[in-house]
This record gives sequence, C-alpha cells and structure tokens, in this order.
Amino acid sequence: MRSMWTRFAAIFFGAFIVAFAVLNVRFVVANVRYALAPGTIRTGDSLSQAVRLLPLAENITDRPLPSRARLVIDSIGVNAPIVFDLPADNKKIYDGLERGVVHYSTSVKPGQNGVALVLGHSSAYPWYRGSYGSVFALLNKLKPGEKFYIQYEGGPVFVFTVKRSLIFNPFASDARLAELEQNPNPSIILVSCWPVGTNYRRIAVQAEFVPAPGTR
Repeated sequence: MRSMWTRFAAIFFGAFIVAFAVLNVRFVVANVRYALAPGTIRTGDSLSQAVRLLPLAENITDRPLPSRARLVIDSIGVNAPIVFDLPADNKKIYDGLERGVVHYSTSVKPGQNGVALVLGHSSAYPWYRGSYGSVFALLNKLKPGEKFYIQYEGGPVFVFTVKRSLIFNPFASDARLAELEQNPNPSIILVSCWPVGTNYRRIAVQAEFVPAPGTR
C-alpha cells in the first residue's frame, strides 16, 4: 500500500513540475540562463558604457522628465521600456505591461525627489501576447549594492543602488512596506508578483539614487 501511495505522490509531483514549467516557461528559461552564468546574464556591462558615453545625473531634478525611458539592470538581463502616463486602473496597467514595465502614475518619476514605483511581470503564460511577460523573473536575485540605471530619451541617466528587498502581502498592511514608501531619500521600488505564477504576494526591491560621482 505504501509503495502505491509513494508512486502516486511521485507521479503527482512530477506532473505538477511539468505543468509549472510549461505554464511558466519564461520564468524557467530566465532562471536556467542565470544558473549557467551565476551572478549575471549580461552580454556587456552597459552601465560602464553609460558612465563613459552618456550624461549622468548629478542631482535629482524637480523639472518635468520625458515620458520615454528604459530600465536597464545588467545583472539580471533587464532592458525594458518604461510605460508612463497610465491611469491608476488595473486593466490599463495590465495592458501596459505588454509593452514593458509600468510606472505607477501616482508616484514620482524615477529621478525626481520622492519614491517612484515601477511594476513588472515575473512570469506569464506561454500565450501571453507581450514581450515582457517575465521581465522581473529574476528580481529576487538582486543583492544590496548592485547598481542599475534608467535612461530617459534625450536626457540624463539616473543610477540607483539596491538597498533591500522584501516579500509582502498586498492585501494587508505592512509596516516594512510603509517604511520603504516613506523613505526620505530619492528612490525607486521595483514590484512584481511572488511566488511566480501567483498573485498571492509581491516582491519589492528598493534602490536609492546615486549621484554621478559615486558611479565611477
């Protein structure tokens, strides 16, 4: 009897793993690529190139910023357009995620004084129409001290350093999340669903602005 239940459990577990891999193939591929080159899946250090070739922001600005920009995180292979100016409506935001990562419009833009909020998918079903269904699949790999940047069209590059990450319940109050949102330093919070394939919780990564001299 025990062997029968053992075989049943093994079959069930195997079927679950296969189903998960099929439904979250983008996430699986991203993690395999990361595992083959631990710590980075970059094809080039674009941050170093940006430091040499582009004007880096020395200070946070209060002036209006363009509504075209890209988020680049070399260490986890992210290079995605940021979608701005969407209403705070779940359907509009979800549609916007097909075109990149989404800036939450009630927050400041990255590079302005305050806390900017940017949302992205961690995984999406194979039939998902957008090209960014797993753009934040490796968000949990980001470690304190790692740098990434946001490049505005025709404007300066804003560099950020990762400070911390946390997993939280979006349906309950969380003092840790409130602490991130009330951070007095100019910062950005990257948010995605967690665990992969669910919307049960969220993962948030907080990073703070680095003035130009600190990036060299």
